[in-house]
Formats: sequence, C-alpha cells, structure tokens
Amino acid sequence: MSYLNELGTVLEMEKHYFDSQSKIILSFKSVQAALLQQCLDECKHLSLHEIASLIQPSSSHSKIIILNPEDLRMPGARIIYDLLYVLQHPLHPDRSILIHIEAQGEESYKYHLPRRSLYFIAGQQNHSLGFQNKSYNDILDVRSLWICLRHAKKKDNCWLEYTTVEKLRKGNFRFDPAIYGISKIHLLYPGIQSKEDKSEDEILKDPKDVMELLSLLFLSDREFEQILLILEKKYDILLTKKEKKEVEEMCTFGQGAFLAWKDYGLEKGREEGIEKGKLDNLIENISALLESGTISDIQQAFSILHVKKELQPKILKRLNLN
Repeated sequence: MSYLNELGTVLEMEKHYFDSQSKIILSFKSVQAALLQQCLDECKHLSLHEIASLIQPSSSHSKIIILNPEDLRMPGARIIYDLLYVLQHPLHPDRSILIHIEAQGEESYKYHLPRRSLYFIAGQQNHSLGFQNKSYNDILDVRSLWICLRHAKKKDNCWLEYTTVEKLRKGNFRFDPAIYGISKIHLLYPGIQSKEDKSEDEILKDPKDVMELLSLLFLSDREFEQILLILEKKYDILLTKKEKKEVEEMCTFGQGAFLAWKDYGLEKGREEGIEKGKLDNLIENISALLESGTISDIQQAFSILHVKKELQPKILKRLNLN
C-alpha cells in the first residue's frame, strides 16, 4: 500500500508537469495549424502555412498569442481556458472563429465532459471578442477542442463531435445551417502509441491521423529523433530550435509517464487479482458450509471464516443473496 501511495504522489506531480508542458507544445503555431487542418472542415484544404497565417493577431512569433484565459463575466462562474485565440475564417474573411483548446491530463469522472464543454462555450455577450448589447448576428463561431490524454481504455482513439442541429417538426420553413451551426465541440481521446505497434515506414505510408499526431507528441515511447522525423516528413511540422527542445522534454517525459502508468496499471491489476483470488476461496468455502448443512445462514459463515465487513457485500452479490 505504501508503494501505491508513493506512486500516487509521483504520478500527481507528473500530471501537473504533463498538463503545463502539453499546453506549451499546443501553443506552437505549427502544431495548432496541424491540429486545425485535421479537425476543422474549414481548414482541410489549406496548408499549415496558410492556416498559421490566419491566426490572429498576426505575428512572426512561432507561438500563438493567447487571449485572456480567465473569464469572470458571470458572477460565481469563473472559467479558465487553457488556450483561447482567434482564427480568421478561411471561407469568410470578414468573419472570425474563436478557437478554444483544452488539454486534459486526466479525464475527471466527477462530471460528463460533453456537459462541461457546453458550459465553456456558452456566452459571448458584451465580451470584447463577442457581441455588444443585442447584436446577436455578431456572435462568433466557436470551435472547442478537448484533448484527453488519460482516459478509460474503451475511449482509445475516439473522436466525438457535437454541434447544433435543426429538426423540422411541422411546416415548411427552415433556417440556413450557417445561422445556428456556429459552434462545434470536439472530444479527442488519443491512445498510447508504442514503437512496437508500427514501424516508422508504416507510419509514413499511412494517411495523416489526428490521434496519431497527438500520441506522437504526448504519449509515445519512441525516440525523440524518430518522432521529430515523422512530424516533419508526414505532418509538415517544422519546429524551431527552441520548440524542438520543448518537444524533446515532452517526449522524454512522455516515455516516463507511459512506463509509470503501465507499472501503475500492473500494480493495480495485481492487487485486484489477489483480492479476486481471496474472494473466490471464501465463496467456495461458504458454499461448501451452506451445502453441507453445517450452518443455517450466511452470517454464521462470515463469523466462522472471519470474513471482513468490506468483503461481505461482494460475497453476497456473488451468491445472489443481497
């Protein structure tokens, strides 16, 4: 148990570092451009250079200029964004898209992520980037991307999209989808990519994939030089010397996190296996006592075998006696 406590402390420290480091990597224009090219329909036909040139305000700096990440406009409803910036609309130059990127080191199970994401994109009234008074036609398009790096395995490589749709219930009139379909939420769950899964040649031959891109940046156990080569050759991501250093730190750390979580999973599995073995033996002994007629009820069996209180509900459930 002390081992697990120590490991838990280490993993918590790693989680904070992982979160902050991932935000740095995601703030690179080249990485953002690659992400938008993969995720936004409006950007699929553009090169990374063309996408990067649409990021506002325009600058020669390799990092995007982040807007104020803290929103206190709603009393008692403080929102802190990871990354928030403006993109000139690729198809409508007179319009803008508000890009919101949220990097989740570990998905919380205290709430459902689609609900939290809806809360984050709500409200632009009287905001410097939104609309003033009742000029609702000026509301900005929003693209909210949530990157969940630690999650249940069943979500590995899932990409979920949420948008507003119109359902005609009666009559003949309909609005143009461009009027109401202005916000889209993307939930991205990249899986851990091991160097044993695919060779470098296989990766380079396969089409671009946003899950693969995120895994390479944050969850791969490949050598940094190989990751860099794939980013450049396949995804056209050319990093500056300083950016390469940041990515190298992320990739080196990513290998450590990969192994730490792997060890953590093995340890948890070992604990669960031991508990299951004990439970199986107890159930077998209790069943034998009940069948022999030595005892008249399950509580006597618990007393004879000194079964701990925390195990009793599990045994009752297994024996269908609860």
